[in-house]
Amino acid sequence: MKDKLLSTHSFLFNKNDNGGESVRLVTKFIGNGDKITHNEGIFTNQEFSLQSYGNSASINLFGVSLTPESLRDLANELEIERNKLINF
Repeated sequence: MKDKLLSTHSFLFNKNDNGGESVRLVTKFIGNGDKITHNEGIFTNQEFSLQSYGNSASINLFGVSLTPESLRDLANELEIERNKLINF
């Protein structure tokens, strides 16, 4: 059975910048044919893309994905480092 694209999500990191420059994470949710549960049945392929007017660069993340948990950890760590500077 062929893997099935279930959904695509796009997140723009710099929503307040002009349209000629962007940093975006596109996540494709793909069903692997198994029953879908909280921990199984879906895998993701992701692409970071940087657009700067006529130029672009992208990084494909296959096999290693940014998960909600890892992004929360990153946000917490960045906040801790920033707070250290405020109290410096």
